[in-house]
Order: sequence, then structure tokens, then C-alpha cells
Amino acid sequence: MAIKNNIPKKIVEQQHAGFPWLIIICFIFCELLIYTWVRTESTQTIFRVSNIQEEYIQKISYHKALSVERDRLKSDGRITRIAKTRLNLLTDTGSQTIYFPGENN
Repeated sequence: MAIKNNIPKKIVEQQHAGFPWLIIICFIFCELLIYTWVRTESTQTIFRVSNIQEEYIQKISYHKALSVERDRLKSDGRITRIAKTRLNLLTDTGSQTIYFPGENN
């Protein structure tokens, strides 16, 4: 004869509590990744802007130096001095006008 067991079986339900926590942890992890990326990009942008500003300042100062040098080279005194010393030209233009023979109208 077999012994009958009158104790009802317990139905074990599956645990679903882990899935929502996994979603929350993934969401927080993604937020941290995005925050880190934004901070890194903003820092890199600040570095790039400061480097470009330094470059701009150097180019402006170089442009000013070139402008001063151009004005010095174009000065009338310098041109006259070079004409007198190196080219042996005179400042007196003379009072005579010389006409070259050519077609007369």
C-alpha cells in the first residue's frame, strides 16, 4: 500500500524583481557615460579655443610688424637716401626739358 501525501505542493513563482533593477542600473550607467563624454568634449573645446586665440594674437602681432616694416620701406626719406647713395642720383631735376626726336604732330 502506498502512502498518500496530503501536503499540497507549493507553487514557486519566478522572481521578476531583478529585471527592473537591471534597467535602472543600465540607465544610470548610460547617464554617467554621457556626462563623462560631455565633460571631456567641453574641456577639449576650451583647449582648442585657447590655442586658436593664441594663434590669432600671434598673427595679429605679426601683421602689425609687417605693416610697420612696409611703411618704413615706403618712406620717402629712405627712397631718397637709396637713390643718392646707391644709385648716385641727384635731387636736382634740372631746368631743361629734353625732347627725343620722333613723330611730330
